Amino acid sequence: MESMSTEKRTGHEALIGRSKPRHPVPFMGRPRCAGAAGVGWLLALLLVIVVAGAAVWKGLGGVEPNGMQDLAQRDSAPTLQASPELAASEATDGPRAVSGVEAGPAGAYASMDRVFEGTGMIFGEVQVEAGVPYPETWTLTLEPSRVAKGKEKAITRTITSEPGQRDFQLGDLPMASYRLSVSAEGLVARPQEVALFKLAGYEHMPGVNVVHVTSRLVRVASVEGRVRQASGDMAVDYPLYLIDRMNPKEGRMETVTDSAGGFIFSDVPSGNWILRTGHPVHSTTSPQPVLVDLVPVAVDEILLPPLATLEVTTTDAYGRPFPDVELVGYLRGSGNGSFRTKTDAYGRATMPYLTPGPWRVNATDPVEGLRCKLDVALLPGETTQGGMDMR
Repeated sequence: MESMSTEKRTGHEALIGRSKPRHPVPFMGRPRCAGAAGVGWLLALLLVIVVAGAAVWKGLGGVEPNGMQDLAQRDSAPTLQASPELAASEATDGPRAVSGVEAGPAGAYASMDRVFEGTGMIFGEVQVEAGVPYPETWTLTLEPSRVAKGKEKAITRTITSEPGQRDFQLGDLPMASYRLSVSAEGLVARPQEVALFKLAGYEHMPGVNVVHVTSRLVRVASVEGRVRQASGDMAVDYPLYLIDRMNPKEGRMETVTDSAGGFIFSDVPSGNWILRTGHPVHSTTSPQPVLVDLVPVAVDEILLPPLATLEVTTTDAYGRPFPDVELVGYLRGSGNGSFRTKTDAYGRATMPYLTPGPWRVNATDPVEGLRCKLDVALLPGETTQGGMDMR
């Protein structure tokens, strides 16, 4: 019985990784074991490691139990966030924009295409500049953007505030690109471009469906003057442009002269402006700085340099007038100049106020696809006629 128990113990010890010595070991007294001091040092070392690890974890911000999943979601989905302050509210209300600036796709998603499907909301408040009494009422106009993609899906809405009202909300708007403007008696706010959209490939997400806009009403004035031709006659139907130096892309006003050569820009906000003639970029005369400061501004009379006029007539293969032909002309060589127009029902078109020099005119019939071109030299102060045979 004793040998059998010995064999069993030997087998058990072999299974747990220990082997029983074959020869008895002489007894050397009580075996040594770690004292209380050794155990204390081990506990102290373990405590230091735990404290250091917690400090590093806190410094890195830590990850909540669902943190890795959240990080994965953020890496796999576009972040549409206007600012850190709006992060909490965006979780329920969706991405927003502040002061009319779009909260567009960020980082790697900036190049993704926009999809205008679904509906959204634009809301916000109307403020006034410091020292100006709040108006009794104001009018807000939402209309399609003039240039942005998605403008064809936009609708138009106009609201007039109740007395004392300072905020607004426009719901159930088709996702599109809009232009929002606010005005009141003697006050105007700068128009703002606002877009409601989704990202291509992520149509299942809300996208930029809620946008917050703040419009600020400022006092306005007017800018007026007259334009005279080099011949001494007043310039009629001559285009002029008033460009905001601080915001040239959005802050642009345009008008044309009346039958007496006069022009006026109404509701011009205070600020530094540039007056250009003939073209918003390539001004016929030297650009003129205009400072607007709450009072009407009268600029000196503008004298144009000697310019030319071109009259074009388009006909068909039988010499009959060819109406509705698209004409695109440009100045060849040095200088700047261009025009785009259509012939009338009699196949005629007149282009005044052109820079003298060699011009190329391309004519296109959008219905039959016929094309024709005309090269002509325009002389200062003269009217030149040209015929174009659309065959």
